[in-house]
Amino acid sequence: MLSWISDSNRRLESVRAVITERGLRANGYLIDAGHAPFGASYSLLVDARGRTRRLAAQSDSIDGERHLSLTRTPGGPWLVESTAGSTPLYALDGAHDIDVESSAFSNALALRRLAMVDALSDGPRLGEEIAVTVACVSMPTLAVRAVQHFYTFRSEGVVGYRGPAGEADLTIDTQHFVVDFPGLSRRLG
Repeated sequence: MLSWISDSNRRLESVRAVITERGLRANGYLIDAGHAPFGASYSLLVDARGRTRRLAAQSDSIDGERHLSLTRTPGGPWLVESTAGSTPLYALDGAHDIDVESSAFSNALALRRLAMVDALSDGPRLGEEIAVTVACVSMPTLAVRAVQHFYTFRSEGVVGYRGPAGEADLTIDTQHFVVDFPGLSRRLG
C-alpha cells in the first residue's frame, strides 16, 4: 500500500500495488477536495516487460459520473471504451505507459519500464534525458490524449521530470515508485 498527499493537502491518493513475475497490478483511489472536487478510482495491469496493458477508471464530480476502459490490443492500437462507445486511438501508438493526471503513482509506470530496459542493456546514462510518450488520462473528465514526459536520471534515487505537470526533481525508492514529486505530492509513511 502506497499513499500520497498533495502539497496543498487537498488531494489524497492511495494505491495497492502487487508485483509478480507476470507484471504489476494496481488499484488506486484519488480524492481531490480542491476548487473542482472529484473522486476517482482506477485499476491498472502492466505486463512483465513493463508495458501498461489496461486501465479501467471511473470518476465522480459535480458534472456527473464517468467510466473509461483503455486497453492496448496485441499488435494493434489502444482501444478506448467509455459511455460514448468504443474507439481505437491511433494517436497513442507510441505510448507504452499511462499517466493518470494528478497521480504520483502513475509516474512509476514509465520509470519502472525504463529501469527494465536499462537492466537489459546499457540503457539510459546519468544526465541523459529520455522522452516518453504516455497516454494521459485527465481527471475528472477521463479524456485521453498522448503527451510527452521527459525523464533524466540524475543520481540514485533522483530523476528529473519535465512535462505537463512542470519541471521537478523526483525522489524515488528502489522499486522506482515516487517518494516526492515537488509541486504535486509526497508519499506518506
